[in-house]
This record gives sequence, C-alpha cells and structure tokens, in this order.
Amino acid sequence: MEGQEIQIPLECNTSEGFSINHLHLFAIDRDNRIARHETFTSSDIHNNTFHALLPLGRYRLALVANAPEGNMVIPKTGEALESLFLCLPHKEHTNPEANDISTALQSISITENKNTLPSIRLFPRTGVLQFSLHAIPGEISNLNLELSFVPSSVSFAGSNTNTFGTITKPVDHQGKAMIRTFPTQKGEATLSITYDEGNKSKRRIIPFSAAIDTNQIIRVDCNFPELIEGGIQGNGKNLLRNGDFEEWSNPAQEPDNWHFYKDGKDSVALKITGPQAHSGQSVYLQGKTYLYQDIEIEAGKRYEIKMHVNAPSTSFPWKYYCYWRKTKSTALPAEHNKPIQAPSYLKQTNGWINVFNGKSFTAPEGAKLLRVEIRTYGKEITPDEGIYIDDFSVELAE
Repeated sequence: MEGQEIQIPLECNTSEGFSINHLHLFAIDRDNRIARHETFTSSDIHNNTFHALLPLGRYRLALVANAPEGNMVIPKTGEALESLFLCLPHKEHTNPEANDISTALQSISITENKNTLPSIRLFPRTGVLQFSLHAIPGEISNLNLELSFVPSSVSFAGSNTNTFGTITKPVDHQGKAMIRTFPTQKGEATLSITYDEGNKSKRRIIPFSAAIDTNQIIRVDCNFPELIEGGIQGNGKNLLRNGDFEEWSNPAQEPDNWHFYKDGKDSVALKITGPQAHSGQSVYLQGKTYLYQDIEIEAGKRYEIKMHVNAPSTSFPWKYYCYWRKTKSTALPAEHNKPIQAPSYLKQTNGWINVFNGKSFTAPEGAKLLRVEIRTYGKEITPDEGIYIDDFSVELAE
C-alpha cells in the first residue's frame, strides 16, 4: 500500500511512567471501518516513539497498547471499529487479571511531505484494586482473592458486552493482593476470599460496593475475623413460584403466580413450547407488559437472580426492572435498586441469555420483598415483535 513513513511519538495520560511492549495500530476510514492494521513490538518502539507507513489522506488512528494475543478480538479489514474488543485472558474456570491496556483515537492528516505527527496520548483502560487482609488465622491455607462479575470483554469505545468473569489472585503472606480489571460500576462486582481450613474449602464475602474506574486505585482493608462466611452462587432452591412457567391454568391470562401491572389491558403473554422455548414451556411477551412477582427476602442476605431472555427483534424495547421493597406498595430508594435494573432500553440478544450472568446481590437494610419484573414497551401488538422469557429464579446464596 502506498503511503508515507511517519514518526509517531506517544504520551500516556497518567502521572506514572509507562512502557509499551506491544502495540496495535488501526487506520479508520470515514465509514468507521478498519482500512489497515499493523502491529509493533517493544523492539520497534524507542523512547516511546515508533515509525509507521501510513496511507495518504485524512482519517483516524486507533491505537491499543499492551494487549497481547488473547486479550483482543481483532476485526478484519473492512469491519467496523465497534467490532474491536478488549478481553480478559481466560484460564479454565477463571480469568487472570487484565493487562495494563491503554488506547487512543485521534484524527490525522497524512501528506507526502509530512514525516512526523503530534504526540498521540494513550489513555489507561483498566483500574486497580489493592487489598489488605489482617488477623489471618495461622491454620488456614491456599488463601485467594476473587473479584467476580467483572467485565470480561469491553468494546474499544468502552461499552460493556454483558459478559462477565472472575479474576483470582493469591493473597501473599502479608495478606496483600492486587487485581487489575476493566471498569466496574458501583455494586456490580463481588469481592471474596477463598481458603482451606482443615479438609474444607471455604469462602468469606468482603463488603464491597465501590465502582472501579480507569486509571484509579481502590483500596480495601479488612480483618479476617469480621468477614462473614457465605457464598456467591445460589443454593438451588428457587424462591419464585412457577419461575419456569410450567404452570398456566388459564392461557388467556398471565402464568400462575405471576401478575400484570394494573389492569394489563395492553399486555400479552403467550404460552410457547417446542424449539422456541428455553426449557419445557416459555412465555412470549408482546405489547406494553409489566410481568412481575414479589417474594419475601431477608435484609443482609445474598441472593442469586437468574433471568433467561431471548429477544429476536432489533426494534422491540424491553428491560429487566427488579426492586428491593419495604412493602408491596413501597420500593426502597433508587440507589439500592440500580444494580438490579437495566439502565436503558435493551433490544436484540444473540439467542437466549441469562441477563444477570450468575450475579448475586445483597438485600439492603429495610428490604423485606424482592420484585422480579420484566417490562416490554411495544407500541402495538404485532406477531413478530416481542421477547421470550423462561427459567427465572431467585436463590439464597449460601
């Protein structure tokens, strides 16, 4: 490809020094598609500067630093920049921590007589959790820190892909560990320690609700004796009644034990069996439907919520919208409910998904009920516009 050899200096938007051992360069055309992709290693970069042969013209450069193979999903030439994803490494049932990835996106103009560019500033894409544990009993062994429900994949632009993982790091003899991760929202991630005591493997949950942002260090200090033993995953006993929708006494109404909000006159719930169902019998929601059920819970205890949804339409909006409640008529303040509610309208899914992807949540102080709810926002009822739902459950995490 004809082009011009250009010297490209790099800067990093951090107070600390930085080093680059691997760099991806993408030339992005006016249609936001990748026109060219080159890679550079540490031997190509001297004093944070490297040389590249770039095509003539005006376009954007996208750079990804320190994301080796296995830490990226790289689109082919001609595909959109939105197809570029940054990923956690994967090893068996856990994820090693994220690399110290940085990215940049900058408009440039390359001419035949140009031989250098202004500095391109790289911005960190990960944050760090620093952990200290005190008063560790001498009889425990194999002590590890787990940060669960962290994004395992994010787009180049930063949006979460609704895929989550667990990062595990050993805790050293001083009770310290550090985990680098993609950003997490407040209340999204779960922090715990696992260890062996005698012949048993145990877990203790660490109170943690902070957000982890890019280029940020979150410090967590705690004492081992103050941590409560508990689990992250549910115990297999579903507190919802008819969560699999197998009981449906009157097909003209909603499934047994489930309710439409108010009169439900614009709401449609159809019984679905066969290959379109997730298992056994599913529900197909159309129109403007709020389908919900309330269950009794205990404040301070953890619950795993599962919601399986298949949304085939690209234009039919829906939300999961759960609440911790004081009573059937009174919900707790919004800040308690944000982690269990979709922040915006959702649309098409890639087949069946569990929208919480194995997450568990601690019932806040004052909570006596949990309302599990799916909302749809169809303007009118048409056969091809709706979502399939199935296999909802709320389980106590023990």
